[in-house]
Amino acid sequence: MRPFTEPEYHQFFQGYEADPLMEPMPFVYHRESVSRSYHYNYHLRQNYAHFGIFLSDGTPVGCFQLKRINLETRSCEFGIILQSAEVKGRGIGTEAVRQGMMIAHTKYGMETLFGDTSSSNYPMRRVFEKLGFLLVERVEHAFRLVNGSEDDRL
Repeated sequence: MRPFTEPEYHQFFQGYEADPLMEPMPFVYHRESVSRSYHYNYHLRQNYAHFGIFLSDGTPVGCFQLKRINLETRSCEFGIILQSAEVKGRGIGTEAVRQGMMIAHTKYGMETLFGDTSSSNYPMRRVFEKLGFLLVERVEHAFRLVNGSEDDRL
């Protein structure tokens, strides 16, 4: 895991497929929008660190962010997205979160990382479990899913 170059960022989003449970509309790649996103994430956004997740051959397959890095409290949040269903279920996300935890600690001095997910996102819940995260809050009905149902935020 390392920072994206702008061409790698574009390559990732050219193959990105939105999760149908969370996003009803398919993702449509727009070069200018992706360029603006890259510039914002790497040059303007403060208290965030943005990384690409790559296969051993260099193919970008995910994004990992440390968010709201607080040097005073030594805490931050993280987020992860994988490119498509093809990439999920192979341990890539678990390894990326593990590496992100190490980067947060060694490079940024973070002692506490917060992550959240919907209660029905069993793969992410399993990642949290495998890596020793503890449930500290449940917000009922925090997400409205595509099918109209509501889901809790963990």
